[in-house]
Amino acid sequence: MSIAATGEITPDPSGFQRKDTSLNEADKESYFYIAMFQFFGLLWILNFIIAKTNFITMCSASSYYFSSSPEEEGSAEVMQSVKFAYLYHFGSIAMGSFIIALIQFIRIVF
Repeated sequence: MSIAATGEITPDPSGFQRKDTSLNEADKESYFYIAMFQFFGLLWILNFIIAKTNFITMCSASSYYFSSSPEEEGSAEVMQSVKFAYLYHFGSIAMGSFIIALIQFIRIVF
């Protein structure tokens, strides 16, 4: 919204309280690329959150499975999974979500 609202503010001649913004042609192209960059960042952040959540869920489920035995039920180590996600696998999750966001961005653009 802030990119769309940039430009020179001119009052509405009809007397309403609305104001129009106008951009010159040189700025329109640069603002378009800024908006596309921000849209790609949004895709990357959303994919990162989804991948991080999936990783924590899978790691918790596997810790529950491997700590269970026929005699007693195991426990899901959720905080340990969060630690694994942020300390040991942060870069892998970020790189994977970057690749997915890049493919999604190309699909949306074309």
